[in-house]
Amino acid sequence: MTQSKLISIVTMWSKINELSRQSLSQMQIALTLGISRDTVRRYQRMSEKEFEGLISSEVLRRKRKLEAFEGFIKELLQDAPFLSAAQIFDRLKENFPDLPEVSERTVYNTVHLVREREDLPKTLEPTRQMAKVPDCEYGEKAQVDFGEKWMRNAKGRQIKVHFMIMVLMRSRYKFVYMQNVPFTSRTTVFAHHLAFRYFGGVPKKVVYDQDRRMLVNENYGDYVMTDEFAKYVKSVGFEPVFCMPYDPASKGQSEAVVKYVKNNFLAGRTYVNIDSLNDEVLGWLERTGNGKVNSSTRLVPAEEFKTEQLELTPYVETMEEPELEAREYSIRKDNTLLYHSNFYSLPLGTYEGPGSKVLVVKNVDNNELEIYDPKDFSLITRHQISLLRGRYITKEGHASNRSRDILESEQILRTFFNEWDDDSLLSRFLRALKNDRPRYYRKSITSMAALLTDYDKTTAHTLLEMFAESKVYNANTMKEIAGQLADRMENLPKAKQINIGLSAVDITPEKRSINDYKDIIGKDEEDK
Repeated sequence: MTQSKLISIVTMWSKINELSRQSLSQMQIALTLGISRDTVRRYQRMSEKEFEGLISSEVLRRKRKLEAFEGFIKELLQDAPFLSAAQIFDRLKENFPDLPEVSERTVYNTVHLVREREDLPKTLEPTRQMAKVPDCEYGEKAQVDFGEKWMRNAKGRQIKVHFMIMVLMRSRYKFVYMQNVPFTSRTTVFAHHLAFRYFGGVPKKVVYDQDRRMLVNENYGDYVMTDEFAKYVKSVGFEPVFCMPYDPASKGQSEAVVKYVKNNFLAGRTYVNIDSLNDEVLGWLERTGNGKVNSSTRLVPAEEFKTEQLELTPYVETMEEPELEAREYSIRKDNTLLYHSNFYSLPLGTYEGPGSKVLVVKNVDNNELEIYDPKDFSLITRHQISLLRGRYITKEGHASNRSRDILESEQILRTFFNEWDDDSLLSRFLRALKNDRPRYYRKSITSMAALLTDYDKTTAHTLLEMFAESKVYNANTMKEIAGQLADRMENLPKAKQINIGLSAVDITPEKRSINDYKDIIGKDEEDK
């Protein structure tokens, strides 16, 4: 019996009892509810206790959707009785791809049923017992961590700075290196080089999170480091130690230093350029970061470092600063840049005339393009990288409706003809169209996109050649020429509407001579 059927029975029993209390006869009740007198009589003879027994037996007979998974739920609750129904729902989906579609309420009811039946009441998650870790020996360990924070330059533009810290665990002596781009494996190695040079030596071990800037893979304690980092570790000779994930207690010192840099050094500071910022942070370390009494040890890190430095392994490596992993791109007049056959929008006003450039960094971790002003490396905008081609990727506020219509129409035409080169026939014609009637360019190109994509690629390309050769820039004239061509050609094939963003099929069909089409249309159309 379904749940809706059970609800119907309960409702029916309730209404029959209500009407009976109003002294209606069995016939009147049957007529009112649209049921038989026998049904009325059966419910009237049933006591409330008997009715509850009937419903309970029906409920027990119903097959529960998650009945087959109750054993798994029981095991989870036995191991971790503090788990919530939402957490158990997630574990079910993780372990059983064929889990039937059920609501959160169904899972909650099933978990509650298992708890009641197996006497597994919910408990609080046990508190992790902590103990102070004894101080390591001088020169034994360092910790590394990364942070980032938004700053503002003198013009008020926001700039995100990224930094790496290294702290010697015994003396609490710190080093900080700043970048205005995300760290990569190569720049992480360079930051280590600067830190060891700053310390004048290398500790025996360095403790890290499981970070993709240093690790390619981890499999139950077997770590595969990136090539760049592995070569550096082998060359310098320290032992990297990677923490278990979600275990902040194992790297408490470095995380405290990251907060210290954010909330003390960077707070309220104006960004000038990255070189100035790195000079400023070295001064801050001398005055404050290493020059003041540490709140945990009650000692001055700079004084303690005099002892620790004697225990460090001398550092003799030399290294050139890696080149900035950013590429320069030209800004188009419509405030976009072309990246891998896609157009990415920039805020209006980014284009400042011929020669306008931006710097583009590909953030592999987030699959984003980060676009910077080359003057001060301030962040202009960021976009998710599209895996398709021929897309116009924009952000709210970057372009007016007019600009958006133009870009989308250009995208439709370039995708349809599969012509992306600036020297292609389409590009040359669009430039000529824009120069001839800039005020009507939007109307002309939107009309042209709708017109040409209604034909097969061969005919559309021939029409484009005719428009270019005859310098036809009027949208209405384009329609007249195409219309007369369609009327006079027999069985003119039509093309299906293409989907924006999908690469056009690269086909080189047999073409008719333009003169053939001109003959069809008539000499008078050539002069329009």
